This record gives sequence, C-alpha cells and structure tokens, in this order.
Amino acid sequence: MILVRKVTSGKWVVTKFVKEHTHPLTPGKGRRDLIYDQYPNEHDKIRELSQQLAIEKKRAATYKRHLELVFEHIEEHNQSLSKKIQDIVDSVREMESREQQQSRR
Repeated sequence: MILVRKVTSGKWVVTKFVKEHTHPLTPGKGRRDLIYDQYPNEHDKIRELSQQLAIEKKRAATYKRHLELVFEHIEEHNQSLSKKIQDIVDSVREMESREQQQSRR
C-alpha cells in the first residue's frame, strides 16, 4: 500500500509505503472519482433516464389501452347476458300466462 500527499511546494510526497502485498499495486480511486465513474457525464445520464421514462410511458399507455379493451369486452358481455336473462324472463312470463289461460278453461 502506498499513500501520497501534495505538500505546499506542489510536490508529491510518499507518506506511507507497505511492501508486502498479495496483489498487484494499482492506483486507488477517491470517493469523488468513483461518483464520476458511475455517472461520467451528467447529460448522458439525463438522456438515459429520459429514454427510460419514454419507454415506461409507452408501456403504461399500452397497458391502459389493454385495460380499456378488457373493460369494453366486459361491458359487451354484461349487455349480452342482460339481454339473454331478459329473454328468459319474458319466456317464463309467457309460459306462465299460457298456463293460467289453459287452467281457466
């Protein structure tokens, strides 16, 4: 491990050095460098997030349209069932009416 610091004269000075290593020596990265590596360019990150947002908006619009179609189908099915039930009720009333007329004779 090696630690360095810049002195007032502008020169860099080794402040700590450890010889025993089990890995190759590589320069360390400071916290600030890690942040910049994650987001190398703020504009690129904004563009990437904007693209993701546009994709999610399209996906949401597609889901909304699918839900609208499902609700339309359900409404049509409900109307069809209501018509069938009304036809059955009308048929039962008609049969009851016929039975009453036949029993009066």
